[in-house]
Amino acid sequence: MMKKLVPLLLVISVLFAGCKGDDGAPGPPGADGLIGTTFEAENINFTAANQYSYTIRFADVANLEVVESDAVLVYILWEVNGSTPIWRLLPQAINTSVRYNFDYSPVDFSVFIDADDPSFNLGSLNAATLQNQTIRVVVIPSDFNARKSGAVDVSNYEAVKNYYHIDESKIIKYKAK
Repeated sequence: MMKKLVPLLLVISVLFAGCKGDDGAPGPPGADGLIGTTFEAENINFTAANQYSYTIRFADVANLEVVESDAVLVYILWEVNGSTPIWRLLPQAINTSVRYNFDYSPVDFSVFIDADDPSFNLGSLNAATLQNQTIRVVVIPSDFNARKSGAVDVSNYEAVKNYYHIDESKIIKYKAK
């Protein structure tokens, strides 16, 4: 019986090894190395009239599409050291109880100033805090973010720029309205 079983198993394994199915439909084309989009908004003013908030619709930024699962990082130009810009990740404290903050959806994002005490008069902040702010937004596609999560300190803009190979000469400039 064993003499008949061994050749039978051998024949069956050869048959299964020789079977091949369809390769399937080709997948969608790749993104040619594009891993995200970075854009900058300049001349943002926080006033009582705009409730110390500024909103940008992603559709208003050229060549930008954001989906719900993408990671959106927002940095504020904190200072310029010589000719080197210093970017800080939001939320960022202005003082012990007031901060720059942001929120986003797949449609838009808002940068705003908020305070721990809702009765705090945001208008009492100095003009340098409220006027002519520049922010930089880095949108990281969810699939790339999922594969690389935890590999970079997102609070450090220079680390993000280097890790995601952001070419600053190609950053989209968005003029605040």
